[in-house]
Amino acid sequence: MRLPASALALLALAAGLAAAPVAAQDLPFPHVRAFLDSLDTLGAIADEAEREAAFDALWDDLRAAEQIPFALGDSAVVLYRGSYSSPAAVAGDHNGWNPGAGSMSRVGLSRVWHRVYAFPPAARIDYKLVVGGSWILDPENPHQQWSGFGPNSELRMPAWVFPEETVRDPDAPRGAFTSNQVIESTRLGYPVHYRVYTPAGYDDLSDLPVLYVTDGHEYSDDRLGAALIVLDNLIHDGRAAPALAVFVDPREVGNPSNNRRAEQYVQNPDFAAFLAEELVPAIDAAYRTRTDRDGRVILGTSLGGVFSTYLGLQHPDVFGRLAIQSPAFWVSEDPDWWTGPSLFELVDAAPEGLFTIYMSTGTINDGEGNARRMRDLFEAHDHDLTYHEVPEGHSWGNWRALIDEVLMALLPGTAVSTEPVPESDTGLRLDSFPNPAVGGTTLRFRLPAPSAVSLSCYDARGRRTAALADGVPLPAGQHQRALPAEALAAGRYHCRLDTATGSVTHTVTLTAR
Repeated sequence: MRLPASALALLALAAGLAAAPVAAQDLPFPHVRAFLDSLDTLGAIADEAEREAAFDALWDDLRAAEQIPFALGDSAVVLYRGSYSSPAAVAGDHNGWNPGAGSMSRVGLSRVWHRVYAFPPAARIDYKLVVGGSWILDPENPHQQWSGFGPNSELRMPAWVFPEETVRDPDAPRGAFTSNQVIESTRLGYPVHYRVYTPAGYDDLSDLPVLYVTDGHEYSDDRLGAALIVLDNLIHDGRAAPALAVFVDPREVGNPSNNRRAEQYVQNPDFAAFLAEELVPAIDAAYRTRTDRDGRVILGTSLGGVFSTYLGLQHPDVFGRLAIQSPAFWVSEDPDWWTGPSLFELVDAAPEGLFTIYMSTGTINDGEGNARRMRDLFEAHDHDLTYHEVPEGHSWGNWRALIDEVLMALLPGTAVSTEPVPESDTGLRLDSFPNPAVGGTTLRFRLPAPSAVSLSCYDARGRRTAALADGVPLPAGQHQRALPAEALAAGRYHCRLDTATGSVTHTVTLTAR
């Protein structure tokens, strides 16, 4: 058989690339259409041995570049190389974990299956492949994120920033973490497990603020929330204040297969009273804590985010700071879950300016509509709100990457600037956490409308020292980019955000280690 010139050229290129390690940006595909054309070309090779050899070479390059799935710009191609006859599907955050909505197409005559998606350039997706009725991890993808049900494969879009604070800094001293403690609850009529984190150097500290965490067994798991690692790292570098953290386990004592979170977190005044009237006094009696409402934070995700809001409204004298991740606010308007006024109505009726709040949501099947609705209520009633949207789904990969923001917003350390950042006339906003910073910082910006974005930082002499985005198309909403310190000297840097509607500048100070 004589191969067409296009196929011969592709085979020669693939063979050459296989001889050396390949970086993602070095793959011979300027855009996703070129990659799909290459798949079609190889899939049309009639001779099976030649076709398999061609795909072997391509797969070697994709593996070396960690480009399975293949992601470029705002497009991604999920790939599976299996059998000729067993179709595959993709199930994940993006389609509600419905494999029926993720059928993959076979590439020509090959045993390669694929599906093309459009995602925001900074998106991150949990997914699995479904092959022959079996749900499996992507065998070619080294990136995984654990969920409460085990690991999932992780699709990382090109502009997604890895949360470095979830990796333990070897220089950061570790806090202590107790074994399970038991408290007998009169209000609940049953015992509850909890564990307590105390920061390094606790014996020399006093008046510590306290972070109370629902779903504590998952937030404290390094594979899920990684909260212990984040606490150690941020307290060490000054981005978070030294704090106590109480991780409350919703599972039945002695029978952990019975998770009571749904009954505890949804409109349960007894569980709210247990925390505020039983657990808080016990912690204050046993540890050197602050005992004012602004010294206490309640953190939860999903139904736990609903509970954070509910607890604050039920016991505003005890909890003044609320951390709400991916809240499932829909339950408060579902008669099968909730009776009486919804959370929206309760917030609308609460006193003005009562709480300091951090709230985040994903924008990929994560209940973002109701989060935005509650955001508007919080702002209308003058609560001190930090709000962040990320292009991710309802997963621990989303939540663990934002715990640093929870701490910096609600328990800020000395390295976090508390100065207000003005908004430009065009509605653009650019700030950073921490600032001043040691070991890098994160630039955060808000777009009032979709736009191509350029973001660069310049030193005091006007030289561009970091290009964090160069004409990248982004949707409206909140975004972030990491400014690593490794390549930058200590000093002041002026970071400029340019969009179609205007520009805004923000000054960052990096200090020496």
